[in-house]
Amino acid sequence: MDKQSRNRLPEQCLFMNANGEIMRIEYGKPGFSRSELNTENRKANQVIVNSYNEKHGITAEQVDTMHQGALFGWNVPQLSQQEHSGMEGGRIFEVEISRPGSFGAETSSTLKLPATPYQILDALDKARITDKRVIYSTKIIGCELDYLPQFIGTNANLYELNHLTERLSSLNEWELDCFEGMVMMDTIRTQYSPIAIDRLINMTHSMKDCHVVYEAHNDSTLGKFYADNDFVPELENVPDEIYECLDFGKIGKEMREGEGGVFTPHGYVVQNGEISQTYHSGDAVPLEKPDYTVLLRITKGYFNDPQYDNNLVAFLKLPADDEMLSQAVEAVKAASPEECVFSAADCMIPSLTEKIEDSLYESEGDRYGLVNELAQQLRHIKEENGVLTYKAMLETTPADISLEDALDLAFLTGEFEILSETASPADYAEKEVQRMMSFESDDGLEQFCNLEGYGRYLMEKYGIAETPYGLLEQQNGRTVEQCLNRPSQSHGMEMK
Repeated sequence: MDKQSRNRLPEQCLFMNANGEIMRIEYGKPGFSRSELNTENRKANQVIVNSYNEKHGITAEQVDTMHQGALFGWNVPQLSQQEHSGMEGGRIFEVEISRPGSFGAETSSTLKLPATPYQILDALDKARITDKRVIYSTKIIGCELDYLPQFIGTNANLYELNHLTERLSSLNEWELDCFEGMVMMDTIRTQYSPIAIDRLINMTHSMKDCHVVYEAHNDSTLGKFYADNDFVPELENVPDEIYECLDFGKIGKEMREGEGGVFTPHGYVVQNGEISQTYHSGDAVPLEKPDYTVLLRITKGYFNDPQYDNNLVAFLKLPADDEMLSQAVEAVKAASPEECVFSAADCMIPSLTEKIEDSLYESEGDRYGLVNELAQQLRHIKEENGVLTYKAMLETTPADISLEDALDLAFLTGEFEILSETASPADYAEKEVQRMMSFESDDGLEQFCNLEGYGRYLMEKYGIAETPYGLLEQQNGRTVEQCLNRPSQSHGMEMK
């Protein structure tokens, strides 16, 4: 695996464990191994670790990321740290996903980016993109950076768009100003042609050679800035009375054209280096679906003690056993789970993420245990191909459904069937009429039937619910709401 696909992480790094031993982490491999550089002297080991990592340009942040990967897996999503972002709210794009043809027009879905892996899969489910062979389009319908959509091609990959927004949401205001300048420079050079997504992503890695002159908005102010700050050697010894008569507009124009800079609404931007080649086309497209059903973000509680508090973050993939939980607690240097703050980072059923979050913050009972039990049942649903059915079931429930009720319903997916290729009551009526009359085609059917009205009549008669994932059909004569009113059952089911 090359450096680009590793998101700039090193092939290996060193760290010192709690016993003072030098441990090696290799990218992509689980766990740690003792380094051959280990000695019996703890202080010497620390010097060796620091020297090795510094020599290879490995930062403390990269070591922490490698440590997380070795403990919890290398495909945990790198969720954007919005507290360092210049983008308020962190949502940069809103996109519309649709299949071609009339059916796709009825089932298109919208998604705000950046999104978690399961939020993306959920939007594809709503758009009925349930097979990799189904062609679909992604159209940007909203953007916080209003200048950007016009320069992105119509064939942009959804996952690469998401990666671009993850990168943008991690940039501070100065970096975003640099990015806008680089986009403008590129479009001028190419006469406003679309910019490839991989190049846009690489622009977000190319700030080190960027400069922004905020006080310069035209050639005159740019020329004055360069002259005043001794960037024009020929003017260093010019007398003051002549200096005031200089044509700063001409100076600024020559400087701008010579270095290829541009004026943006924020000022003058110039990039004096090459655009990075950190990202290669296709790197952001996942090979597999996430290997968790719920992903928790874990931090240490705040105890108002500078010597005990820290900013460490760990991710825990559920379902998890006690050992995995202990490793996550140890990773944030907490003494026990009770010292930790748990939050929901992602869930196979996105509509449950907020409920999981609320449940984790409740103080009574074993809230983590409930969430882990739900994660176990979600894995079972996934293995039984019941995910779409369960999502559709939840769509028919009240908004204030509890997490306990959601867990109850997770055991009843076998009582329903999702008709994902049926987009509307009219579609359902058409299929029913064809089935009853043995029609081989629907020629002229709409001329003689009010399919929409007949479809709604049939759906009400048979208790069929309309959801974003398709029509939800009962199998045993009970609606989802009726299922919720049944007596609670014990969930001692052990998952394989």
